[in-house]
Amino acid sequence: MRTKQLRINDTTQIRRRMNEFLGKKINIVLDDRTVMFGELKTANETSIVLRNMRLKNVSYPIQSIVEVYLDTQV
Repeated sequence: MRTKQLRINDTTQIRRRMNEFLGKKINIVLDDRTVMFGELKTANETSIVLRNMRLKNVSYPIQSIVEVYLDTQV
C-alpha cells in the first residue's frame, strides 16, 4: 500500500482544514522551525491540542504554526 504526503502551508487553509485531521497523527512545523509530532485531539480558531508520544496533551497557537503535514493512503 502506498502513502502520499499532504502538506498545508497556508494559514487560512490550516485554520479551515484542521478539523479534517482530528484523531490522526500529524506533524506541525512551528515558526521557530521546530517540528512536533502527535495525534490531533482538538482544533479551534485560535489553537490546536496535540497528544505527543509521551501521552501529554500540548496546546499550540495557530499563529505559530507555519506548516502541517501528514501521510495519507493512496
